[in-house]
Amino acid sequence: MRVISVVLFCHFLTAFTALGMPLFLPRMLASLGGNESGYLVGLMFIVPTICTALSAPWWGKFADRYGKKTSLLRAQIGLVLGFLLSGFADSVSMFAIGLVVQGISGGTLAASNAYLSRFYQGKALANNLNLTQSSARLALVSAPIILGLFTHIDDPLMIYRVLALLPLLALFICIGLPKDDVVVSQAVAARSIIAPPTSAQSQTFYKVLWLQFFFCFAMVVTFPYFLPYSEQLGIEGDALSGFYYSLPHLIYLLLAFNIKSITLSAKSQTQLGLVLFAGACLGQFLLHNSTGLWALRILFGLGMVLIFNGLHLIVSRSIEQGSAGLSFGRFDAWGKWAGVIAGIGASSVTQVAGLPFPFLLAALSCGCALVGLKFFYKEVEQHVYAIQE
Repeated sequence: MRVISVVLFCHFLTAFTALGMPLFLPRMLASLGGNESGYLVGLMFIVPTICTALSAPWWGKFADRYGKKTSLLRAQIGLVLGFLLSGFADSVSMFAIGLVVQGISGGTLAASNAYLSRFYQGKALANNLNLTQSSARLALVSAPIILGLFTHIDDPLMIYRVLALLPLLALFICIGLPKDDVVVSQAVAARSIIAPPTSAQSQTFYKVLWLQFFFCFAMVVTFPYFLPYSEQLGIEGDALSGFYYSLPHLIYLLLAFNIKSITLSAKSQTQLGLVLFAGACLGQFLLHNSTGLWALRILFGLGMVLIFNGLHLIVSRSIEQGSAGLSFGRFDAWGKWAGVIAGIGASSVTQVAGLPFPFLLAALSCGCALVGLKFFYKEVEQHVYAIQE
């Protein structure tokens, strides 16, 4: 209980800045002389994401070989450095370098999940994955509202400099966590490097990764331009826009601790969640004013809760404990690649068609996930039974 509590608290500290600040990229870029709209916002949004996508599998192998706690500590150090570089930037290019360091050296969610996998397995691990998502959602609920009160100061980049203290605090706290077994991890990591990527096990897990890809795309594509989208609907003030942005994550927080009592199968939960999520996105695409936005954001959150829980159940039963670092690294990387493509898609579609159209892309992505889930879930179940035997 002490381990999970410490990991959750420290993940919240690191996620507060990393997940809360991207909403206000238009304000940050404006303070550096950049454009508050257009392709630059989408580009800066995906810079740390693409760097994490490239580095996550490698860091996963690093965790399996040298220890998950070691990997967790290095992720926190990377965020401290990245936040300081962004906070002291005097140009858009220097700010981008800070984002690159955050992306390459970060990955605290994957590192935290891999560390927890050394102490929990099966459904217990799935429940703890829900909890690490809860700490991320708590950051997404609180950070936009709190940070929105300070983004109009003369030097908004100072926020990065102050918030660099949070991952630094997390680092000092996590030093006291128990070490994980590195010997077993080294052996498994060595085998994972030799094993061909076309093995049946890898092919099956890749199909699980496609679910992660489509869901993350659907969620992230609605993020970069939510601030101007909400302003277009008539919402005034960054703090209020931050509240609407955070509302689905508040729903997740309210329900995540009780979601484990649902008796629906992992497949059914994921399917139902995708349907609700797609419906919420279609509603926001068709919306012309802020009336009803709160209801659609709540529906968005309900779908997110069911998808995350179903997906976590599938993943926790599909990974092998010894190679958990690599598995979670890949899982995180596919989510980040989805975020990269989502950022590019959001930038392109808003310039060509308008601010509501990212929500249409999100609904279409949910449809792709539903089709994929229908056709390959039996193969995933067979893979799960093979691991359990």
